[in-house]
Amino acid sequence: MLNTINTTQSLSSSDFEELNVLGSNIFELKSKDGNKVIEVLAVGLDNKTITIRYRHHTYDIEFKNDLDRVLDKMGIKRSIENINRDVKAPMPGKVIELIAKVGDQLQKGDGILILEAMKMENVIKAETTCIIKKILINKLDSVEKNQVLIELEIE
Repeated sequence: MLNTINTTQSLSSSDFEELNVLGSNIFELKSKDGNKVIEVLAVGLDNKTITIRYRHHTYDIEFKNDLDRVLDKMGIKRSIENINRDVKAPMPGKVIELIAKVGDQLQKGDGILILEAMKMENVIKAETTCIIKKILINKLDSVEKNQVLIELEIE
């Protein structure tokens, strides 16, 4: 059972008088309609869902606003942490320098390689903390768009 909640009509602080934590993932919501005890079974931050148990029934609740619904209709999927485990060429070009080597530990924003495309040098940077696992190209190689250049190990 999937219940969709329109966040443009969100709950206000007047809907619930108090929220008490009863356990690691068990909560009591106090409202003028009475107390409700719910257990949070799972939280999906990437797809804005939460699975709860209330009165011995399990509910999957989806928190989406108008933008989320438009993006879903267009087939665009968003996520909180969509970190790539490989480095792909963003455009066709030529590798003019390999900054990192196998085994190097990189921080977010560190340069990995320099790709020349349309007479411009583009520094390809690490999206997150990672280790260079495998380099699949050499200096001066021509590459195509979306070609995998380097494999990463995400920490």
